[in-house]
Amino acid sequence: MLSRSEHQRHAVGAEEDVGALRRSVARVAERSGMRAGVAELVATELGTNLLRHAHPGGYVLVRGAGDGIELLSVDRGPGMTGMATTVPPPLPSARGGGLNAGLNVVRRNAAEFDWYSTRRGTVVYARLGSARSGPDDGWRFGGVNVPLGGEGASGDAWAVVPGRPLAALLVDGLGHGPGAALASRAAVDAFDREPVTDLNRFVRQAHEAMLATRGGVLGACLIDAERGELAYAAVGNIGGRVFNGTRSQHLLDHPGTIGTRLPLPTVRLQHTPWQPGSTLILVSDGIRSAWSLEDHPRLLEHHPSVVAAVIEREYARPTDDATVLVVRHIPAVAR
Repeated sequence: MLSRSEHQRHAVGAEEDVGALRRSVARVAERSGMRAGVAELVATELGTNLLRHAHPGGYVLVRGAGDGIELLSVDRGPGMTGMATTVPPPLPSARGGGLNAGLNVVRRNAAEFDWYSTRRGTVVYARLGSARSGPDDGWRFGGVNVPLGGEGASGDAWAVVPGRPLAALLVDGLGHGPGAALASRAAVDAFDREPVTDLNRFVRQAHEAMLATRGGVLGACLIDAERGELAYAAVGNIGGRVFNGTRSQHLLDHPGTIGTRLPLPTVRLQHTPWQPGSTLILVSDGIRSAWSLEDHPRLLEHHPSVVAAVIEREYARPTDDATVLVVRHIPAVAR
């Protein structure tokens, strides 16, 4: 499975913003081949909840996802008591249009649903469309890719191919806008062309594919859960960490760019242990390097897209595209 489309950010601070969000989501639904009515209902509930319960409002991230839509409602407070739990329990029924009533509507219509809330704010995740099917070997992954200004093309892209091993990529085209998007798409196309089994070889292929573009930087990894090992290669400022429980391991990047007329930098592979239940997080340089999970208890127990949205909310730079990719493997005994 691959994912490369960016999110569009819809600010919600007034009633008219809810209408604009609803119309935008309807257009995405039509392109995805799903019923627009369900998508409009969910978008309206998320937007209305932001107006009523988050001050001063928030935003909703929207993107097409396969045969459906992914929506992430994000705000900065005041939070909902008791919502930072491992697996969200059924929300209590509510009457009169309160917060729980709105989220129950979202949950009933979503193929996937999760939320995370602390005093720093709330993130609600809903994927509309058909339920996922087929074996996944315990892999869970998701990401947030927000273009500069919240709309248009993003110069960042990410892709994941589950398997043995799992392959993951985050690429950042130089600059931003359509030219940067063209560069990152070239790298993703190279990633998609054939299974990645050798990171040195893939970096060379990505370099060659990006020569007709402005170039960029990337981080790529192979995770062999059975052998308990992650291999990582990065050229340029892609940040990465592997989390296992309360411990984390930094993944090293190396100066340079690929896809330019400069010589391809030497690729230095890094190998680090991958233990059952580990989580990989990769970020583009649109996320400040000092990002941390310390103020977000039990966040890693939530859906990868929720984790990504919290990091983007807290640490995104306002001057660049911002992307967070999260990959987690759930051991068979814990599924």
